Amino acid sequence: MKLSPLQLEAYFLTESSFRANQDFDPKKPVSFHDADIVITPDIQPIKDQNRRWQVVLNIKLQPRAEANSPYVFAFTLVGIVWAAPEFPEDKLAPLVATNGSSMLYGVAREIVRDLTARGPFPALSLPSVSFIPDAPQPTPAASPALATSDPVAAATTK
Repeated sequence: MKLSPLQLEAYFLTESSFRANQDFDPKKPVSFHDADIVITPDIQPIKDQNRRWQVVLNIKLQPRAEANSPYVFAFTLVGIVWAAPEFPEDKLAPLVATNGSSMLYGVAREIVRDLTARGPFPALSLPSVSFIPDAPQPTPAASPALATSDPVAAATTK
């Protein structure tokens, strides 16, 4: 094992909204469209702090009317990352954009699972995503948008 040249120093929520969906039908499978989940990263260098960045992820689940969604949520997660001084300067921007966003997204997945586990319906888990630019996309049939922690109520996409 070796340490990553990029470290997540701190993270915090700056905004959150969560609601259980009163129209959710627990007798039907949980279903979402991939487009119902919007993840918007924003990466900015921290002024006067060499090799440190602020990574912001805005994450929103707003299912379409035909989806069977137990929850609706939106939140903003902010992380501070720093890069090791020996890491090449010309490779920092793609490292921060890809790995910084990915590290913070791991935190976001845990927040969603924990928050939805406290609701009246099965807990949800955000899908794994890639922040690599132009990464190949799986076929819709092979990529459930969200999964429940209850195997009986497994998620499907339409």
